[in-house]
Amino acid sequence: MIWLGTAFSLGLPAILKALGALWRFAMTPLGRVILLALLVAVLVAGSYLYGRRDGRAALAAELAGDRITILKDGKAIDNEVLAADDPALCALLGGCLQPDAD
Repeated sequence: MIWLGTAFSLGLPAILKALGALWRFAMTPLGRVILLALLVAVLVAGSYLYGRRDGRAALAAELAGDRITILKDGKAIDNEVLAADDPALCALLGGCLQPDAD
């Protein structure tokens, strides 16, 4: 909090002087290169975050669709199993072996 109070106690003339010095530096060739590099960094970061958000949304939509399909398939299998009689259950399980009668 001490630093914040010190920054505000500088007054408007000191802040304007600092902004003027920053503006003069920004107009030099080195300042322009630095500003261009900062601009490119901001644009790359923004496009990365935008693409990542869109990718997550697309993946979530795809997984939601798959999840619904799996639940539908699972429900269809459950209904098929519940409606099956003994021979149909054996067929669903891949065949049933009769125990050897001794």
